[in-house]
Amino acid sequence: MTATSSAASNQTRDRNALLILLVALWLYNGLYLVSWWLSSPQPAFGDFSGLWSFGKFAAQSGAGIYDPFALADYQQKLDPGLNGGGFPYPYPPTFLLALIPLGMMALPSAYVCWIATTFALYVLATLGREWRSLSGLALLAAPTTLINAITGQNGFLSAALLIGGLRLLASHPMTAGALLGLLAYKPQFVLLMPIVLLASRNWRAILSAIATTVIVAVITSAALDWSIWIEWIARFPSYQSLLQANQASLDHMMPTVIAGVHAIGAPIAIGYGLQALLSGAVVVLVWRAWRRGMTDQAIALVAIGSIVVTPYAMIYDMPMVAAGIAIHWKARVDAGEPIAALEIGLAIALSACLLAMIGHSVPFAAAILLVLLLSSVAGVFSRVGRSAPTLNVAPPATS
Repeated sequence: MTATSSAASNQTRDRNALLILLVALWLYNGLYLVSWWLSSPQPAFGDFSGLWSFGKFAAQSGAGIYDPFALADYQQKLDPGLNGGGFPYPYPPTFLLALIPLGMMALPSAYVCWIATTFALYVLATLGREWRSLSGLALLAAPTTLINAITGQNGFLSAALLIGGLRLLASHPMTAGALLGLLAYKPQFVLLMPIVLLASRNWRAILSAIATTVIVAVITSAALDWSIWIEWIARFPSYQSLLQANQASLDHMMPTVIAGVHAIGAPIAIGYGLQALLSGAVVVLVWRAWRRGMTDQAIALVAIGSIVVTPYAMIYDMPMVAAGIAIHWKARVDAGEPIAALEIGLAIALSACLLAMIGHSVPFAAAILLVLLLSSVAGVFSRVGRSAPTLNVAPPATS
């Protein structure tokens, strides 16, 4: 057997092993979803019932969406099973443009439409025409997909806007800027965007992002209530106070340094200090990567780094990390380069950690794994002379 045929045989074996693993994960996700559905979760359809109620209420009350008491009363009428609980609306008004059409549907139909549409956008932004591939199956099998489907949250949408905007920067800067401007519906995930756009000197994308933000703000005000932005700004401090008051109940769902510090009872000043230190390091890595041009590695750094630099992120926001890893690994495989075994191990450990975080507290674990994964993608470990062993994976087949 020649060296070439031996290498091809090893690649086929590795690819088949990876395919079996992905199918097993896909089946696990499916069984988990069925068991979750049969358990009759309350509220029905998870957090999505809150998103749905926001759309229904805003269509009737406009700026009243920022009155937490009126909103809670309305949600109780929709679902008496909330037993005095409810979902406050902390988002900027722009998100309502997506939620109001959902509020016009029945809840089950709205949930299916929301998950199916945002997941399709997520896969399209990540893989484009190559969605029918091993990489597409990997995104479907990823625990981040399971978590977002269970919660009914907006992780797919955020990832689609972030990844789609970054991938279009070189070829369609105006469209890219528009997508990144729309991402401002979750302001904590645009923290790295000025670094990316300034480092790449993409002035058209900068102008497009600003223009999109302004246009959408005007449309929202005209369609709902001209005072809605003032209401959001006025109510924002109260939402911050509410978040701090309920921090303990959220720590196990947050893969952030701040949550880890709070979970172990350490002084919050330590958390802010660590957050600032890590954020500074991420900014340097992202700046250097994007100064060299738009690459799949640079996109992956932003996708992972966007979670690292924000003090507020939930496990349902992690699809952007999965997309970044998928893009980075696919680029290496397509170039005939191996994927570092260290990165594979970190990705598996992070996936297991996120599944554990659904019901248990594992302080700092996810944050540490994210920092290590970011460092590996940036090549930090190889630069200090500790190259990790590698695993060859055959390029995914496309049709």
